[in-house]
Amino acid sequence: MTVNLRSERNLGLIGSVLVLVGGFLGIIPYIGTFLGTASLVGQILILISLHGIGNKLGDDRPFRYYLYSIVVVIGALIIAAVMALVGILTVPSFVNNGDWTGLVGVSIIGMAVLLLLAALIIGIYFDIKAWRATYEITGVEEFDKVATWTMWGAITLIILVGAILLLVATIYQIIAFANLPEELEPKEKAISSPIA
Repeated sequence: MTVNLRSERNLGLIGSVLVLVGGFLGIIPYIGTFLGTASLVGQILILISLHGIGNKLGDDRPFRYYLYSIVVVIGALIIAAVMALVGILTVPSFVNNGDWTGLVGVSIIGMAVLLLLAALIIGIYFDIKAWRATYEITGVEEFDKVATWTMWGAITLIILVGAILLLVATIYQIIAFANLPEELEPKEKAISSPIA
């Protein structure tokens, strides 16, 4: 029995475009706040799309992994922001008074940076798993390419080539949702037989 994926396709397509526009143009002053919000809305639309695809095709892995990715990164951003604020507030006591608690502030800022790096690595890991799972249940090859380009973009981000590769991954994401068939037959799950 085929299932209709038209609304999931459209939500994923719109969400991916919003993520692209918001993510790469969000650094522009004043406009960046609006575009950052657009990117967040795009992430939510993609999450809703993956939830619908998973429900209709009987596999919740894409939604679950993508949700893990978003929660890890947003949670780490909030915690790191609080840690950085505490660190920044204690540094002046060291500079002005020679109070050693300021060094604690510097170390707190360092821990916030490490927390963000760890969260980004974990978030990218789950992001890659989400796109690979989406490829497995839909058969749309571009979803697999999104995972591959995201992986290489994350690995090479330190030399700034990664930003271009992440842009390519986002473009493939748009293409993947555009190529998602409006109707699809759910794949049969492999039944494992017990070994006698």
